[in-house]
Amino acid sequence: MVTNTRLAAAIAAVLAAGTAGAAGHPLATPAVANSPDVPLYIAGSSAAKNAVLAALETGLCGGTYALYSSTGNTNFYAVSCTPSSSTGISGANGTNVFTIWYRDEGGSVTGALPIVSGSSINQLNLSNASGGPVNYTVLVSGSSATNGIDDSFGPSTAVMKEPVQFGITDVEPGALTGDNYPSAYKSSVYGTATASQLAGLGKTALFQQVFGIFVNTKSGGTFTAAEQASLSLSKAAITNILQGNGTDWSLVSDTSGNPVTTGLGNNPITIVNREQGSGSRTAASIYFTDDECNASATTIQESTGGTADYFSTGNVLSNANTIPGAITYASIDNAGSYANLTLVSIDGIYPTNLAAAQGQYDFWFEATSVVNSKTALTANQTSLISYLNKAFQTLSSAPHAADILAIPGKGSPANAASLPPTPNGSATVTTIYVNPFTRKANSCAAPFNSI
Repeated sequence: MVTNTRLAAAIAAVLAAGTAGAAGHPLATPAVANSPDVPLYIAGSSAAKNAVLAALETGLCGGTYALYSSTGNTNFYAVSCTPSSSTGISGANGTNVFTIWYRDEGGSVTGALPIVSGSSINQLNLSNASGGPVNYTVLVSGSSATNGIDDSFGPSTAVMKEPVQFGITDVEPGALTGDNYPSAYKSSVYGTATASQLAGLGKTALFQQVFGIFVNTKSGGTFTAAEQASLSLSKAAITNILQGNGTDWSLVSDTSGNPVTTGLGNNPITIVNREQGSGSRTAASIYFTDDECNASATTIQESTGGTADYFSTGNVLSNANTIPGAITYASIDNAGSYANLTLVSIDGIYPTNLAAAQGQYDFWFEATSVVNSKTALTANQTSLISYLNKAFQTLSSAPHAADILAIPGKGSPANAASLPPTPNGSATVTTIYVNPFTRKANSCAAPFNSI
C-alpha cells in the first residue's frame, strides 16, 4: 500500500469550477463521520484508489476533509466532509456531513460480486479512529491472503458490514469470468454470480486507466541505473513470461534482441499475481494472452490456487519489491513508489497517459461504475452518485493522476479529443488528456479512434 505521503501527492487533483468545499468548516468527529447525514459505501478497484480518493478530497470536499485510513491491513479508507451547495448535490449545504467509504481490499471483485449477490462486506468503522483532526487511522487486523477470502478482518470495533452501494471495476464486470472469476472468495460470504449476471449489471464507463509491467531489477549483478531506466521488453516476451514459459531472465531478450543484462539475468523469473477477480489481473490477462476473448488462449500462469495471491495493488507491489527478478502488473501511477521496481517499456514505448492518448501505448482499459439497485438509496445518495459519475468522466474534474485519461464522448465531448492531445493540468496538477481512442467499455475490443 502506498504511504500517506504518496497519497498526498495524488491529492493534487483538479477542483472543478463551482465545487469548492466548505473551507474552514469544522470537521466532524469520528463518531459523527461514522453516522453522517449522507453516507455512501464504495468498494472495488485498487488500481483506481489513489485517483478516486484524490477526486473526492479535492472535487467533492474542496480540499477541506478528514481522511480515514486503515493500518495493519491498509486497504480500507473513508473521506468525510461538508460539501458546498454549489456542488449541486441534494443535501449538500456546507453543514450536512457526507462520508464516502472506499474499500479497495480485493479490488474490482468487491465492486461487482457483492452487488449481484446482495452480500454486505467489511468497511472501515470510524467511531474509534485515532489521530486527527485531518488524518485518522484505524487498526485493522488480518491479511488479504488469509482474511480477504472470507472477509474475516477485525476487530469488530475496526470494521463493520455494509452493502456495496457503488462499485468501481477496472474493466467491465462481465470480464470477471472464467479464469478471471474470483474463485478464491468464499461464496458463503461474498455470494456467487454467473457470467450473465455480471455482464447484466448496469455499468457506466468512468475513465481510462493505463497499466504497466513492473520488474524487480535489484540484484548484485551488473544491472546499472541507466540499464534499469531503459529496460524494454516486447509484448510477445512478456506474454511468454506471464504464461509461465520463462524461468530465468538470462533467457530473455530486450526489444533490441539483446539478452537482458547479466544483473537481471542472474535471477529466476517470479510471477507475482493479483488474485483471480482482480481487474488489474484481468486487464493484463486480456491484453497479453487474449484470455476470455479467445477460447484457445493460454492465460496467466497460476501456481497458488489463487489463495496465496495478493488482494490489492499495494500488496502485490510491496511483495514484488522484495523479490529480485519478480514481475507483476499494476496501474502506472505507482511508478517510483517502490525502490526496487522498474516500470518496463513495452516494444520500446515507455508507459504514460500521453503515450496512450497519442496511440503509441495501448495497455489501458476503461474503469466502470455499478450502482446497487437492490439497495434502497436515498435521494441524497442518488444525487451524490450522479455527481460522482459525471465528475469522474469530465476532463476538468476527472481524477488527475498519472494513469488516468478521460473517455471521449462521455463527460467530456468527443470533439475535446485531439491529436496531439490537448493537456489539462498545471505545474501542481498532474496532466491528463481526453484520449481520442476508446474501447467503448468492451475490454476485448481494440482501441477505436473516435475522431
